[in-house]
Amino acid sequence: MTVDDTDRTTADERPGRGAFTTRTRRLFLAWGTASTAVCLALCALAVAHPEILDRWDHVLQLGPDAWRPGSPWLERPLVGISYAFGTVASAVATALVAGVLVVRKQGRAAAYVVVAIGGTSLVTSVLKHYVDLGRPVVVHPIIEYASSAMPSGHASNIAAAVTTACVLSALFLRQRARRRLVLVVGVLVSLVVGLDRLMLGVHTLTEVVAGYALGVGVGLIAAYVVDPAARVRTEQVAESGGPGSR
Repeated sequence: MTVDDTDRTTADERPGRGAFTTRTRRLFLAWGTASTAVCLALCALAVAHPEILDRWDHVLQLGPDAWRPGSPWLERPLVGISYAFGTVASAVATALVAGVLVVRKQGRAAAYVVVAIGGTSLVTSVLKHYVDLGRPVVVHPIIEYASSAMPSGHASNIAAAVTTACVLSALFLRQRARRRLVLVVGVLVSLVVGLDRLMLGVHTLTEVVAGYALGVGVGLIAAYVVDPAARVRTEQVAESGGPGSR
């Protein structure tokens, strides 16, 4: 991701407060739209041709029947992960992060966090209601949900959170190594949450992928609409010479 910076010292270090270029914001919109379209396409298939998704989901089946006989101890940590990244935990984390940003006088960034994660939760709920896809059948379920399965809410929430973290790290972290660390840790946590949904038997592979796509898509579109970048002084931007200068 490219930002307009007021002090270009080295290739691996740049100021922690800048502004995204116009080109970068347009890329946010383009990639966000494409990612959201993937989710919508999977949702449309779930409504019109669920048998197609069933064939794809057979590629990776990790439900309780696959691991419980040999590793029953996994049940407790899997349930713990489920609650740790659930709706309530997501709402609390969003409020805390937004509050910290407001205290630091980063109102635009705070608004971005709320819109990205709150918007993802809202769109997820709407799609679940529209698709109304039943949960995978498990003989002895560990956790049961009454809501629709498509798309995965846990997957969409964590994907939106990671996307938001990456966008904000591009603005506020000076060292490239730290920004990469945010990305790597975020991807790993997302994979753990997705794997948790599969192993608990509450979602299939395509439902998790749809959730990931939606979270990334809404997170990027929100970055275009809200523009979380801190406002910089006109003379500073002029010195930077970036194509997105304001």
